[in-house]
Amino acid sequence: MSSAENSSPHVLLTGANGFVASHILAILINRGYTVTATVRSQGKAEDVMKTHPSWKNKVKFVIVADFTSAKPFDHLFESPKTPYSYVIHTASPLKFQVSDIRKEMIEPAEKGTTEILKTAHQHGGTALKRFVLLGSAVSMLNSFEDMSKEGKPYTEKDWNPVTAEQAVDRNDPVLGYNVSKTRAEAAAWKFMKQNTTSFDLAVINPDIIIGPMIHPISGPQSINETNHFAIASFIDGTHKEIDGVTFPFYHFVDVRDVARSHVDALENSSAANQRIILISGLISPQLVVNSICKNFPALADRVPKGNPSQILPPGVHPTGWDMRVSLGILADGTKEGKWEYIGLEKSVIDTVESMIKNSVI
Repeated sequence: MSSAENSSPHVLLTGANGFVASHILAILINRGYTVTATVRSQGKAEDVMKTHPSWKNKVKFVIVADFTSAKPFDHLFESPKTPYSYVIHTASPLKFQVSDIRKEMIEPAEKGTTEILKTAHQHGGTALKRFVLLGSAVSMLNSFEDMSKEGKPYTEKDWNPVTAEQAVDRNDPVLGYNVSKTRAEAAAWKFMKQNTTSFDLAVINPDIIIGPMIHPISGPQSINETNHFAIASFIDGTHKEIDGVTFPFYHFVDVRDVARSHVDALENSSAANQRIILISGLISPQLVVNSICKNFPALADRVPKGNPSQILPPGVHPTGWDMRVSLGILADGTKEGKWEYIGLEKSVIDTVESMIKNSVI
């Protein structure tokens, strides 16, 4: 694919300095797409360039300080010399330390998604072929799943029954996050149903995302939320023991697979109007510490050992996923016609190495 300004498809990527989006951006540049990327401030654009000097002149940054209003998006769609062929929307709040779940988590996620879809429809023109949304497997699983026994595997047809009222009443930010992702995705499908758009929609729904960090890092607080609770918290002294530590979910995917699936989905006809499950396999506190202790003996004295053979916390039997449909779609998007996931051990090793390299653990 030519990387000449006007001959390669033009992609709009939102939230480009994020954990997942940085990997998406790397692949887009590598594959020769023309990229316009949104960040919230000029400083954030400069941080990306400092972190990746080789990306200079390969990406155009645009500042969108507030992605919950249509104005900046209108400007984005009206201004490019070359119209966008594709949109990848990753910008969404993921901070569990909030004081108002409805206003800080649920509403921004839902509004951020519907506003950019509205603008894409009004101003995107006929060149716009596909809108790829980074969703989450939490919009498919059941937040109130009985963890004591494995249920019927989840599929692409399932929706999380959790409501905003339940999250707010319990003041539970994990439930708030589940609601925010579920409502944002549901709003996207509703919009597509109610409007005749030139583009179709593909939603990628990963479970816990871990993996090496290539986004701008400035100290331990730059570790993204999922890498922190799933990996760093066992090295930085947060957890002195494994006993009693639980995860909100017990399946993971590596960030590089998440990024690849988004870029593959741009031109994969099988992805049209599909919800795609993205899950590599099981993750648990014990599985993570087993990998760290085995591969990083120098860190072993900082890491709780737990009981290496007790893979899941006592009484936890998470429901699995039926991924046959999604795996077929993902395979269709690859050159080889075959999709293979990065496994947990490699993912943990590469994540810890990136934390050591960035001096954040």
